[in-house]
Amino acid sequence: MNRQEKGFGLITLAVTIAIAGMVAAGAAITVVQIFKGTEQNEDRAEVTRQMQNLGRWFSRDALMAEQITAGDNPETGNDELCTIYWKDWESGDIYDIRYIWLDDADSLRKVMRTQLKDGDTTENITTLIAANIYSANLSQQGNTWNLNVETRSGQKSLVQEYRTTKRIN
Repeated sequence: MNRQEKGFGLITLAVTIAIAGMVAAGAAITVVQIFKGTEQNEDRAEVTRQMQNLGRWFSRDALMAEQITAGDNPETGNDELCTIYWKDWESGDIYDIRYIWLDDADSLRKVMRTQLKDGDTTENITTLIAANIYSANLSQQGNTWNLNVETRSGQKSLVQEYRTTKRIN
């Protein structure tokens, strides 16, 4: 390079562009991994939250239960996971709790909790308990009820078993 020439040579420019390209590629890969990790963490948190909510509500109701019926009750016209009955010791009110399946997107289902008090449909309280439920099975072993739940969100799936021993009258 002569002293009179000013600027960069072609080789210097090519090396600079190559280094800048590698830095940009590294930054792009890092950003993609951060977004992918965030999405996976959000999916994991979602399936955990849905599963815990269903387990907490079922356990609460099963502890109060005098009678638990697993499976669908064809008389109601709904697709039930289970039906739980109990009589409040203090007030004498009779509660009829139904865990109802609703179809959701991507072959997943929602679980609604419907509470009837003394058979009065005007005091019917319906609450969305969980979404993203792939499957839930309820079985009894002696006085213990086992609720096996599988939830899915995105690429994450989680399976949990809840065991609840109902009260003895």
